[in-house]
Parts: sequence; structure tokens; C-alpha cells
Amino acid sequence: MRDDRRQIQTAVLGSVGSQEPLALPLEAIELDAFRKRYQGQSFWCGTWLGGCGRQLTTKLYVDRVCHFAHHPDPDSTRSPCARRARDVTSADHLYVRAAAESLLRTQGLPGEVTCSPPRPGQATAGSVVRVQLEDGSGLTIHMSPAVPPDWDDPQAAARTVVEAGVLLDRAALQRLRYVHRIRCDSQGTSRRVQIGTETARGTQWFSTEQCSLSSAGLMTPALTDLPDRPIARPPSRSQDRPQGRPARISEEIRHLLLRLATARRGRDIALTRRLIKECDGVLSRRAAAPTVLKEARDSAERWLSGHSKEVVAQGRPKGRVVVLTGKTAAQEKKKREHEAQQAALQCQEYLLELAPALEQERFGDARALLRAISQLPDTRMPLTRAQVDLLRGARERVYGQKLGAFHDQVARRKWLARHCPACRARAGKECFDDLPEGRRLRRFGGHAE
Repeated sequence: MRDDRRQIQTAVLGSVGSQEPLALPLEAIELDAFRKRYQGQSFWCGTWLGGCGRQLTTKLYVDRVCHFAHHPDPDSTRSPCARRARDVTSADHLYVRAAAESLLRTQGLPGEVTCSPPRPGQATAGSVVRVQLEDGSGLTIHMSPAVPPDWDDPQAAARTVVEAGVLLDRAALQRLRYVHRIRCDSQGTSRRVQIGTETARGTQWFSTEQCSLSSAGLMTPALTDLPDRPIARPPSRSQDRPQGRPARISEEIRHLLLRLATARRGRDIALTRRLIKECDGVLSRRAAAPTVLKEARDSAERWLSGHSKEVVAQGRPKGRVVVLTGKTAAQEKKKREHEAQQAALQCQEYLLELAPALEQERFGDARALLRAISQLPDTRMPLTRAQVDLLRGARERVYGQKLGAFHDQVARRKWLARHCPACRARAGKECFDDLPEGRRLRRFGGHAE
């Protein structure tokens, strides 16, 4: 659609003003289950997402990630959708709102959870999520740096939560013993809310079920053993204020730190790896590089080491691949190895049944067996000379044609619009089978894939 400049991954369910978020799965097989689950319901580019208010539909692709798209707009005079945030993090404030309501219900606390409306030119919708209790107390969750917290309040630490990627004023960190943070992690087609407590020892993360809320503020297990010192120590005059002048971070370093924090927040492994190399280049050419850059670089490398990467090619055009990480990659690899083993065993059974079917002139059964063999997934199993001759003779007798070698093939022209995923034959070319001598045999009728 002409309105979709970028891929939309989030929507709201039911109506334009709905606050029930949805995150669309990226893979086609997961999208099928998603469609069955929400069959008969509508998706919208909601106002609480900063959207245009038009209805969305799901787009299924096998050569790229699935995403939402706008319905065709009959009114050509309407301006295109100006929604800025479209990735999986664009609805985090709605997931946080739902988690806060669940926390109130679990503890039996009467109260109300609201998201801040958008402020044109200042802040987007949901920049602040407020939890208001019946006695007037509550909790303020800052999801965006556009609305900074008020740390002058003596009870600000207990009643304020900031998003994990929001940077805080160093002066405030030198006074506070702890700061509550919040983040959302992808879990299937939803987002799981995590609450963390940052202290001088670091940040500890907990599920919402492990936390409690009262008139005194938010309580997490980390508050049972707080360190005495503040989160950040005052800077040393000899290190941070040489010759009586305040140390400054250059615009290059500041921009690099911001890009590194954004890449980690978006779980972008490839971009994080590139930025680490860029940090190494800056540190190598600048003898007096700030320590904050070295600390951010080392922290990103530790985060990266915990995320194993495996690139699995899916036979997609223009060199596109699917990147699977962690447990998902291991499960996918194990699944494919099991499928290949099962397909190899099934192919051997079909070949054993094919020989007697030809001897007894049961050509209907032989045709069905040939079709079943062609529909098996790619096993990469080498065939013996006897098996190749059996397949060649079966195809000649069943289809009444003598098949030539690969160099005698006839192009299929427009039979396929892309390459064959089984034998990698290019679009418009005949499918083939590999022979033991390294030659190729034309496959009559092509692979079912």
C-alpha cells in the first residue's frame, strides 16, 4: 500500500480508540495461528499508537517478515499515515498499562491506570502511565525522556518508574539509593513486562508477580537489601575536572553512545556488533577517550556474548535470510535435521515399493510413488546408481517419454516465478536430480515445491 512507508508490527484490537495492543508475529507459520485466534475481529492503526485511525489487515509473506498494512483507502484526498513508531516497541505503554491493571487486580487494590494523551510537538501518547490509588497516592511510569521525572520529591524513588532506555541526570543518581525501571521483552505474539531496581550494585529484574504496590510506593525484592551508597558516586576532581575545567563528551561520542543504547534496546544483534567495532576504532585512535565509552562497549559485548546467532537460509530471493537466535535457532536446526532423516527413510521405502510396482505393471501405483518422492523435502541424500536407473526407467515407462540428460532440457519459461527450493533451479529452468558421477538428470514435471 502507498501509505505503508515502513512495516507496521503493532495494532490495537476492536476499534480506533482501543487500548488493547497486538504484536504481529514475523513468521508465516505463526501468522496462520494468529489469524485463527483473532478470526472475525478487526485491527486498527489506533490513536493510542499515534496512528491515523484507519483499519489494518495482516500481510503474510514467505520471503520477508509479515506485518500489518492499511486497508485500501477510497478517499484519495486523505493524507498518508504519519505514524512514526511502527516496530514491536511502539505499543509498550499499552502493555505496561495492562500489566499495572493486572497488578491492581492481583492485590485487590482499588485504583485506576491511565495513559497520557499525545501532546503535539512535545510528547507522544503513553509517554507517562499513571497508577492512581483510592487514597490519592500512586505510581508514575515514564516511558519516554520527553517527560522527565521530578526527583526533588522525597518519595520520588518509591513512586517513580522510568523506562530501561531512559538516561537519568547524574546529579539525581548521586542522591538516590535506588531507581525503579521497566522494560518489555517479546514473548511469542505478546510483550512481557519486567520491573527492575537499579542500585549501586547494578540492576535486578523481576516479574510483576514478584512486586507489590501500596500507598508507600512500589516494592521489589531488591529493596530488602539496599546498599548504603548512592547509585553514582560524585566525580573525582583529579580525573573528571582536569585543570579546573569540566570534562565534556564530544558530539561523536554522544551520538555513538545513543546508537549503542538504541541497538541494545531493540535487540539488534548485527547493529550492536558493528557499533562495538566502531567503539574499538574510536578507542584506538583517541588516547584520552572517556571511560563511559569503554564501559558501554564492554557492557554491550557482554550482552552480545549471551545471544548466540545462527543464520538459516530459507531459499529467499535477493539474498534474504532469516536470522534465528538462541533457543529458537537450536530448535529449528534440530527440527530440520529430524525432518531430513524422516524424509530419507521415507524415500528408501518408496523406492523399495517402486520396483515391484513396475514389474507387475501397476503404473497407477508407480505414478503415485513418483509423485510422493518428488514431494519429499530436500534430504541431500545421495542416490546409488541402481536407484537412479530405477527412477529413470520408472519415469520413462509411466510417462511414456525418454528423458534426456541435463544439457538436453527444455526451459519451463514461466512455470515458476522463482527458483526451486528443492534443487535450486533458477526461474524458468528445469528441475534436476544429482547423479553419482556429478552430472545432473532432468526431473520430469519438476519438484512439487
